[in-house]
Amino acid sequence: MVGAPFWRGVGWEQSYVSGPEIRSRIRRWYVANATYFLTVVTRDRQPLFADSANLSRLRQVLHNVQELYPFRMYAYVFLPDHFHLLILLTLPTDISKLMQSLQWNYTMTHKRDRGLDGKVSLWQRGFWDHVIRDTLDFERHLNYIHNNPVKHGYVERPGDYPDSSFCEYVKRGWYDEASDPNGAAEYLVSESITPYEPG
Repeated sequence: MVGAPFWRGVGWEQSYVSGPEIRSRIRRWYVANATYFLTVVTRDRQPLFADSANLSRLRQVLHNVQELYPFRMYAYVFLPDHFHLLILLTLPTDISKLMQSLQWNYTMTHKRDRGLDGKVSLWQRGFWDHVIRDTLDFERHLNYIHNNPVKHGYVERPGDYPDSSFCEYVKRGWYDEASDPNGAAEYLVSESITPYEPG
């Protein structure tokens, strides 16, 4: 249930990609009923989500935005300065509107909860999206998400990181953490891929 009076979707049609050397305007490729891998980064890589209250706020905003722009969650990882999602968009959701709504509503909620006035810039401009092409591509991005905390040196094994969907997939039998001495998640092929909603 959306409680904040300012809560709304946004209708920006264009998005931007930024990098250390280039920031260029792009047209996003919209695919109906597609699975997307998404990366969102905080402004100047500030460790916004190292604060548990900020991370809790992100989870709640993500659930609220899901009511405005329906999607199904397959996997996620929230790190201090960025996060990755693997989601299935359902019609008529538009990926740019969903992500702009997520960023805008998070910023407004953050300002309200912290009693801040004036402009607050929390996000790197734009976001990275990739349309999943096939099962192998899905598996590769699922593994990437779950190994991300290891890659960035936060933990030695994916199962030691609390803010990802990895442990849920261990419970489902998709990963065998016991045979994972180096922290590399081995994906076990499953014929039925069912969404997982983060709590």
